[in-house]
Formats: sequence, structure tokens, C-alpha cells
Amino acid sequence: MPSIQLTDAAVKRLKTPTETDRIEYWDTKTSGLGLRVSSSGVRTWVMLLRVLKDGRWKQQRLTLGRYPGVTLAQARAKAIEAKGKAEQGEDPGAALRATKTAMVDDSRNTFETVVGEFLTLYRGRKKRKPAPRTLAEIKRVLGSDLFAEWRARPMTKITRRDVMDVLDVLTARGAEVMANRTLAYLSMLFGWALQREIIAADPTEHVKKPGAEQSRERVLTLEEMRAIWKATEPTQANHGDLFAGIVRTLMMTGQRREEVGGMRWSEIDGETWTLPDERTKNHREHIVHLSAAVLAILKERKAEQEAMGIKSEFVFTTGIQRKGNPPSSFSGWSKSKERLDRRAEIAAWTLHDLRRTLATRMAEDLNIPPHVIEATINHVSGSRAGVAGTYNRALYLPERRAALDGWAGYVLQIVGETEAPDNVVSMFSTKRNT
Repeated sequence: MPSIQLTDAAVKRLKTPTETDRIEYWDTKTSGLGLRVSSSGVRTWVMLLRVLKDGRWKQQRLTLGRYPGVTLAQARAKAIEAKGKAEQGEDPGAALRATKTAMVDDSRNTFETVVGEFLTLYRGRKKRKPAPRTLAEIKRVLGSDLFAEWRARPMTKITRRDVMDVLDVLTARGAEVMANRTLAYLSMLFGWALQREIIAADPTEHVKKPGAEQSRERVLTLEEMRAIWKATEPTQANHGDLFAGIVRTLMMTGQRREEVGGMRWSEIDGETWTLPDERTKNHREHIVHLSAAVLAILKERKAEQEAMGIKSEFVFTTGIQRKGNPPSSFSGWSKSKERLDRRAEIAAWTLHDLRRTLATRMAEDLNIPPHVIEATINHVSGSRAGVAGTYNRALYLPERRAALDGWAGYVLQIVGETEAPDNVVSMFSTKRNT
């Protein structure tokens, strides 16, 4: 075991042994530090020191890493740190083993791997899995090219600066709303990883929303409602397409887009549509009264499916079978909305605005009580939230039926289909706002 003063030049000059498996060269400058050179050419930093174990001082050998991955300066620093821990009665090998374990964990917990686990295991409020549509959007965003350089990187190596760089790219494109959504999804991911001790710090913490968003307060005017209704009328171009029926049903029931688009015949019983808890946003079974106008739409769909020989559980379906699977529910939302917008020619709006318009105008134009409106659209907030919502389980079915019948009549009057309906006049004030 030769002893020499190890320098960068000396280390480079050391020859690979040919007559023995290995040679260890011990440093005369840093006591206990050595470099093991094997016949295969591998060079490994080692350390000999005395540690306190089981009440006795014993000699222990530590491996500090391979050269040149670990330089001479780094090996000396590790040796001095290990010697200091040993003199304090600590086990320096435990720290090295913890470091190695952390390195293994880092190599396993890459961004791409953790995202995959997150999408499978994440649970939100009340331990519920996000809705399929939300989960698909999170997967799309976190799997985009924005994160191409992150995929193989350990989660622990992603910094706040990395997060800001991604958000800066989006804001530079003018996609401020998407930048906010991306930050929200990253916060969910890193918060989950922090809770599971995959990371020790959340790089999204204290990062503010980078973009401005318009408040979701769009309530359609009566003129806009008329324009949308007219745009859904059958023409030579659209032949009274499925989307038109969906839009009119949304307008007259105030239910959510996916709930109407995925409506099943098995959920319909006479004038009642019962949404099972697994199909509602708040996971509560919801009963919707179907007005005569909505029933007429469903009757048209039934007749059309029978005429075309379509056998499907869905009310709104094209009847197209893919890869031998039964016809699915309606799915062409984006293109259908674009076509409708070209015909309606009104300011930018969303399908969710129909729901907000129903709730707002039921209150303002028909004077329907807030608790009835919230029960009608299955919205848990305000009068149905918190303690009040816990103890008030009244369904208000008669009031909801009257509200939806009155609203449907009001809509038909607005769009010019009927005169002022008796049920609106008899049950609600008909103050008309534009």
C-alpha cells in the first residue's frame, strides 16, 4: 500500500496494475484517504477511519465515489466531512448511504414517471378522482412539448426558474389563460409529490398566476338567445344536426355539457331525467324535469334512430361504430360550436354561458328563489353549501318542475315560438330585461 501525496497530476500518472488485481495509493496530505486502482482501470476513492460502534471504536472502510466523476478536491472534502462525523460519534457511512439512496430515488422519480403515477393515483377533494375530461386535459398539458426537457429529469432537480421559463413561453405566445391552467396543473402535481415525499420543496409555491383572465360572468342577452336559437334551426346545411338538439336542451335545462351530451335513454322515465351520481360533477344523483319542449327534442332523436336502425344507449349519437364498438355519445364539440358561431354571429360565448344565463334570468326575470334554482341545476353553493347544505336535503321537486316548465315557456316566447305562457304569468313575475 504505497503512500504518496495525491495531486491531480499524480493521479493522472498512476498506472493500471498488471500483476495484481488492484493497488491502493494512500494520500500523505489527507489522512485515511486513498485511491484504489484496479486491473480493469477503474479508480475508486476510499476512506479508512475509526468509528464508534456498539460502544467500541472500530476501523471502517468507506467508498467515496469513482474518479474522475469525483475529483480529488471532492474526495478530500468528503473524507474530511466523514472524519468529522466519526469524531462526533456519528456514522459517516449512513450519510453516504442516504446520498446513494437519494440518487437512486432521483433516477427513478423522473418528471415523466411521476406524472404517470400522479394521473393514476391523484385524488382531490373528498378523495375523489378528477373527472375524465379534467384528467385528460391535465395529461395533455403535462405531456406537451413544453416539458420535453423535463421528462428525464428528476423531480427534485426542477426549480422555480424552470417553472417560470415554461410560463414565460406561454405568455409570450399570448396564451395567458393556458399559462394559468398550466401553473394550476403543475401546482397539483408538485403538491401531490411533496405530500408523498418524492420532493422536499414545491417549485410552484409562491408563483403567481402569470396571465389575466376574464371573469366567468357572461350572461346572454335576449337578443343573443334569439340568435343562438335561430342558428340551431334546421337548414339545408345542417339538417337539424345533433348539436342543435344538444344546444337547445342545454338552454332549456341548464345542465352541464357532458351531462346532456352523454344523456342515456335508460335515464329517461316519462318527464323525468335522472342523472346517476357517477355522471354528475358533485357526485350526487340529480333529477331533472323535462319540459314539453325538451321532450319534443328527445322524441325527434328517438324517431331518427329508429328510422336509421341505430341501436344505442345514448340519446345524442351519430350511430357510427368504431372498431366494432357500439355507437358512442356525441363528441364533435369544437367543430360543431365553430359552425354554430358562424351562423349565430354574436360575441364570443361558451356553452356554459347557457347554464349561467338560465340561473341568472330565472332569478332576475322570473323571480325564482335561489335555493330552487340551485337545486334545479344541481349547483352546491350559496344556500346549499356548508352547514345549510348539510342539513337541508329538501329536493323541491314540485318547485323545480314549475321552474323548468316556466323557463322553457319563457325561452320559447323570447325566441318567438309561442306567446306568453300561462304558467310563467301565474307562478312567476315576468319582468323582462335585455
